[in-house]
Amino acid sequence: MKKIISSLLLVVSCAVLAHAGDTTLSKPDVLGEEKIFLMEKMSTKYDTFIVKDFTTEGVEIANMDKDEQEKLKEVKPEIVSTLTENIVKYVKKNTDFKKVASNTSPTGKAVILEGKFTKFNAGHGAAKVFLGWMAPESTKTNISVTGRLIDAKTGKELATFSDTRSGSEGGSVGFVGIVFKIQAKDEGEEIAKFVKKLY
Repeated sequence: MKKIISSLLLVVSCAVLAHAGDTTLSKPDVLGEEKIFLMEKMSTKYDTFIVKDFTTEGVEIANMDKDEQEKLKEVKPEIVSTLTENIVKYVKKNTDFKKVASNTSPTGKAVILEGKFTKFNAGHGAAKVFLGWMAPESTKTNISVTGRLIDAKTGKELATFSDTRSGSEGGSVGFVGIVFKIQAKDEGEEIAKFVKKLY
C-alpha cells in the first residue's frame, strides 16, 4: 500500500511540475489592454532593452481642424521622441537591464519594444469644460498607442498592449500639441511601469 501511495504522489508531483512551466505571467494591470506570453520574468533571460520610436503612420486624427492638423505635423516628431525618451529613462531607473537604449541594433540577449500611435484626439471643448474629469474618454484630449515586446533574436512576441492617455491638461486653452507632449511623457512612464512588472 505504501508503494502505491508513493507512486501516486510521484505521478501527481511530476504532473504539477510539468504544468507549472506552461502558465504565462500575470498581467501587470498598468495599461488599458495587456496580453502576456512570457512564461518567466525577463530578468531571467534578457540583459538588453531597446526602444524603437513609435510610428505615427496611419494615425487617426480626431476633432482637429486643418490648421491644427498642420501644426500637429510639425510637433509629431517631438511627441514621438518624448515618448521614447521617457520609456528609456524610466526603464533604466526601475530595472537592472545592463543596457537600455533607443533606436539601436540589438546586441546581447535583447528585448525590443516597438509600437505605434493609433490616435490623436483633440477632444470636445464644451464637454471638457462642463463635464471635466467625468467627460467620456472620446471627448477628452488624449493619445492612443499600441505596442509589443519581442525577442530580438527570434522575433517572438513576449507581450502586447494598447492604451489611451488623457489628462486634466486637456482643459487648457491653446494648441493641443503641447498637451499631447505631456501625455506622451506620462505614457512613457506608464509603459516603463508595465515593463518593470514583467522584468
